[in-house]
Amino acid sequence: MLLLLVGTVGVGAAPRLDNNLKCVDLSDLVEPLPLRAVASRLILKQSEDWEASSYKNPRWPKGGHRSLGYPTVVKNVHGQDPDGRYYLYYAHHDPMSGIGCAVAKSIAGPYVKLADLPGSKRKHSRVLTVPNYRASGPNPDDPSHFSSPCVVWNAKEKLWFMYFHYFNHFHGAWTADAKSPGEGWQMTALATCADLAKNNWTIWKTPRPSKVSVWDIVPVLPTTDAAWMKSASSYHAIQRLPTGQWLAFMRGTPTRHPGPTVGFASSRDGRNWMNLAGNPLIAPGKPWTKPAREYRPAFIGWLGGKKYLVAWSEHSGPRVIYSTTTDFETFQRDPRGYAHWPGPDGLVSPWREGNRLYLFAGNQLHELALPVRKK
Repeated sequence: MLLLLVGTVGVGAAPRLDNNLKCVDLSDLVEPLPLRAVASRLILKQSEDWEASSYKNPRWPKGGHRSLGYPTVVKNVHGQDPDGRYYLYYAHHDPMSGIGCAVAKSIAGPYVKLADLPGSKRKHSRVLTVPNYRASGPNPDDPSHFSSPCVVWNAKEKLWFMYFHYFNHFHGAWTADAKSPGEGWQMTALATCADLAKNNWTIWKTPRPSKVSVWDIVPVLPTTDAAWMKSASSYHAIQRLPTGQWLAFMRGTPTRHPGPTVGFASSRDGRNWMNLAGNPLIAPGKPWTKPAREYRPAFIGWLGGKKYLVAWSEHSGPRVIYSTTTDFETFQRDPRGYAHWPGPDGLVSPWREGNRLYLFAGNQLHELALPVRKK
């Protein structure tokens, strides 16, 4: 049993979970979560050079693969000098992506990139930049990138935690090192920030130069010796459950096909993690999955007590399925079938306001009307 992961919220708990912890409060639903969105709209458009893929693209910033999205949204109501605005962090899937930021006064937007804010003197909207990025033109053969941000508030440290993945140029040394699990091609890192309005993010690094992780980055969620996440540990959705437990909803990539599957890890502090037994738990052959070559984490919601909604996507053209669980070991698949809003390649960042659930997915925002109890 995953005893650390289950439990109920105490009697004195707040009536609504903090959205900035990323486990969205759905405890007052009187019917299943709707499959259809009442509205969908584009929230991100490519407008800055770094947002274009440079890989094998001599015409950069023109041409190349377009994959801008991978959003995560928080509201700046914690930390130093909170301004009450919504901060959307984003990236793309290709070299030389960094992590960008856009800001809005309301959850529905519009989201304005940092460089486009009134009075801004910034030349770009990145808050994290790959160290070997060149604004004059990146090396088209360099696979370096930062991507898939997930921002969560850490009340104990009074810091914003940003999880993101990086390409590890030292993967050969990582694989050869007996102390380093898996192959280490792509792994998940951690950056912290005390003041979102200033957006000064500090990447957690090793105290001494690392020979196995590029730029001395500490991989908080590294690859594993287990086949399901031997090649890459990336595109994870991180949240804190109402019990206080940190939960990583992870996408693992094997060395060979068929493709990514999904598992979980737990933590008490958001820095030190333990993979759960039985991973990957969302994979081919499970009673709660359909045959597919690719599975991806989407989002998690709290349904009250020990019950959670767990949403993931299946297939290369991602289709989102809802499920329920009380132990993160077994899942009850939604018999209604797939959601009718399009699933993204990365995580889905949920946000609840009133009877509306806002789902940030790819470069779009989907709005669901929630069937909830009347007060």
